[in-house]
Amino acid sequence: MRSEFENAGWKCAELLSKINTAPDFYFDVVSQIRMSYWSKDRITLVGDACDCPSLLSGQGSTLAMVGAYILAGELKEENGNYKAAFERYENIFKPFIERKQNIAQTFARSLVPKSKLGIWLRNTFTNLMFLPFVSRLFIKQFINDKLKLKTY
Repeated sequence: MRSEFENAGWKCAELLSKINTAPDFYFDVVSQIRMSYWSKDRITLVGDACDCPSLLSGQGSTLAMVGAYILAGELKEENGNYKAAFERYENIFKPFIERKQNIAQTFARSLVPKSKLGIWLRNTFTNLMFLPFVSRLFIKQFINDKLKLKTY
């Protein structure tokens, strides 16, 4: 962290000098893991283990339930043939999750702007989200994805 921010200006040098002695300093990483496949042999992943778009998305529980529903339905349709069910589960759900992950990655970059203009844009956009028509448009455009679920 020091090497990344030591020459960043503002109060960064002062803040970095206090990290080791601050009683209330907390640091964590927000990351996203992408996997080329979710299943191997008799094991498959569900929920955050495979489909968490981002800590910041607020969609983890919803996506976990949708993924579990699809997996259970495919296991039922395949009469317990887990290999076929796992493959269908991934074929149905993974493209949807990859779109979610791409959107989350795009928005994550906007949360940590690298210029004064970027900070202004982020703050302005955040304030605009308090206007109901703006937040509805944003949700419709970027949050609500239509995934047609089968009735199993």
